This record gives sequence, C-alpha cells and structure tokens, in this order.
Amino acid sequence: MTIPVPGTYIIYNIQHSTLDVDLHWSNVADGAPVVGFVYNESTQNMLWKLQVVDEEKGLVQFVNLAGNNYAGVSGEIDVSSNNTLRIQTYNSELVWELPDGNNYTEIILSPPVSFYDNQAWQFMPVDGN
Repeated sequence: MTIPVPGTYIIYNIQHSTLDVDLHWSNVADGAPVVGFVYNESTQNMLWKLQVVDEEKGLVQFVNLAGNNYAGVSGEIDVSSNNTLRIQTYNSELVWELPDGNNYTEIILSPPVSFYDNQAWQFMPVDGN
C-alpha cells in the first residue's frame, strides 16, 4: 500500500472537485464536523497535516492546522488505479464519503462502492512538502 508522504495537504473530493475537506468554522471542540467547502486560501482550516502512524499497516492521521485537532477518522489510505485515494477507517469497512456538492455538507462514513467518485480523494501538497 502506498501512502502519501508526511506533510501538509489540501484534500479534495473527486466527484465534487470544487470542495475541499474543511474543519467547519475552525471549530476546535471534540466532535467538530468535517465538511466539504469551496477552497479559501486565506484560512488554515482546509490544511491537513498527514502523519504516518504505522507505515507497514498504512495507518495515518490527519491533524488540522487551524485547530491542531484530528479529523474524526484515522485509517488507511488505499490508492486506486487512477491515482485517487480512498480513506478507510481502521478495523472497519467504512470509507469517507461526501454525499453532495453543497458547501457545509458533512463528510460521512459509508460502505465502499468502487464506482462512487464521491468516496475518492486527491491530496494536493502545500508548498514545503
């Protein structure tokens, strides 16, 4: 399993490519929602530091730069044939999914469906990676 290099990334959805993973309102409280939102370069709540927890198992965690808190899902990253990534929870069959293309739509956990591009993600490195 190939995982992205540790570093800071903007993570965007393949089907809803104008929406990036966003810590809603830079909320630092536990359980704060992670949503899809149109990219805004003036904020850090769309920047995620990928940290490798266990390279052998492909386990990573995402830390938000604005709030220094973790995305609610830690898990594996599976690389598909078209170089998109599927973010899967550890010890589970669930993956991140962005149900629609509207701002503030919460990212949910769903069973994986191979042809659902709303479950596929791209990692765009931020300068310095």
